[in-house]
Amino acid sequence: MNYRRFGKTEWQVSEIGLGGSWFYGRPEYGLLPPDYGIAIVKRAFELGINYFDTAPLYGRGRSEEILGMALKDETRPYYLATKVGYFPEPFDYKRDTVWRGFEDSLKRLDRESVDLIQIHEAEQAGWDGIFGKGMCLEALHEMKEQGLVKEIGLTGSDLDLMSDALETGEFVSVITFLKYDMLVQTAKERLIPAAVEHDVAVILASPLHAGLLGSKRDHWLEKRFADMRPKVEKLEALLADQNMPMSQLGLRYLLADENVSLLLSGVDCIEELEDCAAASGSGPLPQPLVEKIESI
Repeated sequence: MNYRRFGKTEWQVSEIGLGGSWFYGRPEYGLLPPDYGIAIVKRAFELGINYFDTAPLYGRGRSEEILGMALKDETRPYYLATKVGYFPEPFDYKRDTVWRGFEDSLKRLDRESVDLIQIHEAEQAGWDGIFGKGMCLEALHEMKEQGLVKEIGLTGSDLDLMSDALETGEFVSVITFLKYDMLVQTAKERLIPAAVEHDVAVILASPLHAGLLGSKRDHWLEKRFADMRPKVEKLEALLADQNMPMSQLGLRYLLADENVSLLLSGVDCIEELEDCAAASGSGPLPQPLVEKIESI
């Protein structure tokens, strides 16, 4: 496993992180016992992963609970990130609501503090919900002042909103999803430059386009991303001679960007986790191949 600098924090994080949105199971596919998720977290440590991300939204707290169990007696160093948003319902991004949600997260995680607290999907809050008086950021500042969080981050899919927010200097990290991978590179237009200018760590979630470039290919081409079939097939033809799974090629493509701090892989089994970790060991794709991918 290789490690990268996490923006202005100077943390050294594994370039592959474990996202907590799947390892507990999903209601539509069936929930999994805690031991299943705990085993995935333990295997992540063995593979050199030291960054773990979760949120109250994932399983309505189940992800936080299982991650808390897995980390309870862990002595190896790691970074833990969670988020505020969605719960308690209705979530209005007011200071007191944000505090209640965070306190519930700490209980589920069974800990007194976290390394990173993030605003979950900033577009749900909007500018006023983030920066307004008595709103979200005010609560997050209080948490940091009290030593309950070390740093504050931002997540979302509204690239303009997040780019504007980074200009304030309030955030050390930004997560975006489905905006930068082998199929889509819109985050490179404004968000990535804004992050670089302000030394903000760039985290890419869903680096395989929600699994379209991995184990969920056939399912998503039928259910959600049918319009991307021509592009997917062009990529597959271009990369057919690489003798490596598309999933690893997709991760190695993103690792070729030195402005990316880490990739969050929301795996649902140990085999997928091992596959993602192997991409770090293989290193970034060569620049000529990156350019061919981006020309499609």
